[in-house]
Amino acid sequence: MMVVRRFPLCLVLLLLAVVLELTLLAPLPFPGATPPLVLVTVAALAFAFGPTTGAVCGFVGGLLLDVAPPAAGTLGIAALILTVLGYGLGRLGDPNDRPLLVSVGATAAAGGLSVIAVAILGGLLGNPRTQWGDVPGLIVTEVLYAALLAVLLVPVIQRLARRLVPEAFSR
Repeated sequence: MMVVRRFPLCLVLLLLAVVLELTLLAPLPFPGATPPLVLVTVAALAFAFGPTTGAVCGFVGGLLLDVAPPAAGTLGIAALILTVLGYGLGRLGDPNDRPLLVSVGATAAAGGLSVIAVAILGGLLGNPRTQWGDVPGLIVTEVLYAALLAVLLVPVIQRLARRLVPEAFSR
């Protein structure tokens, strides 16, 4: 029964995050990177449900980003990166004992790692849009945006998960 409720919750949150990131956040003139709403949603779901769900949500969220217009990069890069990050973030201990500061710091670090991973994979795969001179600024802004979004979204998604899928939590 837990999977029956967990699946739609994750899917709705990921679809909402992708649509909002691509239609609302991406066109706005934020300095540096676009705020990583999908990454933060994957992180919050991984914190709530663990590494397996984090990896699956990372894959689904990344694949949605890869195929959503304007799909301009190599298909699968976002899916690969978010799968690995979702799994890793889900391994960060028990959600009942994790302070919000740890979740925010881990999400911010994942934001920085995602910029580095995109730059490395883009460079290796010959993406002409990879500009190494922009990477340091993108890392800083991605970390800041991820931390700000995590402060807002991680507790909300955690409460929503506890309310809709209470059997996923031991306490």
